[in-house]
Amino acid sequence: MRALILLSFIPAAALTVLYPTRGMGQCAPPAAPAEAKADVLRLSGSHQAVSCLKQQEATPPVATAPGNAQTSLSYQDQYFKLGCAVSGFKEYFAPSRWTVAKINGDGGVDVTGAPNSILVEGANRASVIATPGSAASYRIAIPAKGYVSFDWGYVGGSNFLNQQFWVEVNGQPVETMTKERTDGSFFSSLLLPGDELAFNITAARKGFAVQLSNFEFLSNAIGVIERRWEAHTEDGLEGRFTQFVSIKKPDFTKVIFPGNCDGIDYPLIENGSSAEPVWTGYPVIDEDGSAATTHDQYPLSGDGCAFNLKWEDELLYDQGDCIIFRHWAVSDYCGNNVQKHTQVIKVRGGCPEGASELPYGQHHGDEGDTPPPGLSPHSASALALQPSQQGAFDTVASPGEPRILPPTD
Repeated sequence: MRALILLSFIPAAALTVLYPTRGMGQCAPPAAPAEAKADVLRLSGSHQAVSCLKQQEATPPVATAPGNAQTSLSYQDQYFKLGCAVSGFKEYFAPSRWTVAKINGDGGVDVTGAPNSILVEGANRASVIATPGSAASYRIAIPAKGYVSFDWGYVGGSNFLNQQFWVEVNGQPVETMTKERTDGSFFSSLLLPGDELAFNITAARKGFAVQLSNFEFLSNAIGVIERRWEAHTEDGLEGRFTQFVSIKKPDFTKVIFPGNCDGIDYPLIENGSSAEPVWTGYPVIDEDGSAATTHDQYPLSGDGCAFNLKWEDELLYDQGDCIIFRHWAVSDYCGNNVQKHTQVIKVRGGCPEGASELPYGQHHGDEGDTPPPGLSPHSASALALQPSQQGAFDTVASPGEPRILPPTD
């Protein structure tokens, strides 16, 4: 996608986390020698991290043009899954996305052409090939804050034959990759967006390969937007910058379930009104863990954001009234954690027409549902809570609305 203006993404304002631009994240042209004083259009910006529950406008890079010339900015976006959803050499880390460069005799790199490539052998395995007399470097920018781990081993080679494989981070060799080793496991230190990870391989008269397996990028980010910025001036100057906007998963320890509609937490539901979650409440993520603040609560009304939401209703008739036991289950895709809760909903005068026990995730409301008398659509996040004199919490009701107690569990 190419755009000439700044667009919003990710469904309410987010707190931006800024990272310094590093490694391959810096795509502005290198500075010219002082004596040359060449006209250069520079782009400088920062990588960002936002919650998947929020909406964030990415801060664009700042363009600096000679003579303060008028500059136009445009960008292209590409989204990649990260974290627990992806392992192996795919998505962002697919072999085609690694830059291949030739290592020169002086230790520098030549990007004009390298003879080798990373070859995928399976879903979670790749090989770095070195032909006789070649030396190559395979490089990629880290897209989000996290760690890289993988297993490695020589195939058809030996370090006694002047063959070597090693890893670099931001141009610095990793100390654990000693020349004497021909296999092992690698686990990086903490990497930041824009850091450069490099696989380097050299071969003398005999070629060989290094097999890489169990590659993982461990991160709290569930995805990343790779935003490629371009800047242009009227007189033809160009500048580029690659910005990473990582999307973090929510903290599942901060799930709050909706309160009971039982005449104590919230009013009973009248017969003929809807008992759908759009009226009786969805679970929410509460970022500060306090039910007294609602501006930071985000309803979980379906799948997404690295979680799965399911529920089923169990009905019980009691002296002409209906009691709905709504069994909620919120699961975390990444951690395989599950939180469960039963919400009690009482319907005065009998169960809703056609009501029956339903399978998980099938009890959805729609705009045609009728709300309970005196109650507007809400979840736990729609109620402003204030501490009472007794240390419990009372709701602040709008004019015409009843004062009701929030959930106590």
